Amino acid sequence: MGGCQPDADRDAPSELLELYRFTATCLGLGVPPHKVAGDFRFGLEDLRQRGVIPLEDLARVRACTAGEAEEHPAQWGAGFAAGYRSAWAAAVLRVLDTRGVEFSKEFHRGVNLCPDADVLTRFLDRAVTATHQTDLVTGESSPGSSDGS
Repeated sequence: MGGCQPDADRDAPSELLELYRFTATCLGLGVPPHKVAGDFRFGLEDLRQRGVIPLEDLARVRACTAGEAEEHPAQWGAGFAAGYRSAWAAAVLRVLDTRGVEFSKEFHRGVNLCPDADVLTRFLDRAVTATHQTDLVTGESSPGSSDGS
């Protein structure tokens, strides 16, 4: 079925339901819709980064709230997810580059082709303290290995 209808065989996370309730309450109290929409998107991103909802669900919810789901929800969601992963990959590489951490062409390609937003989120968290490209994968900082080898 897809679209804006929830999957019948699975429950929505309680934190997502709380975000919906908060959003509806704010609208009911007369908070301007553009401000409520911003808070809603921020809440969705927070849930995605904490692993409460997968990127595909975030994309589907964004498609439904953007008004795009009526015509092409699957295409809109796929495009959103691809752009999202691309932006996170670019952020990882930008942080490494800004910090002077050298990385190989293969590493660059691998980050750009990474299909998992949760992995890219972990990589970005680790890029802040990494001294070598392998630190992103291992989660450890390797002192004295900032030569890029």
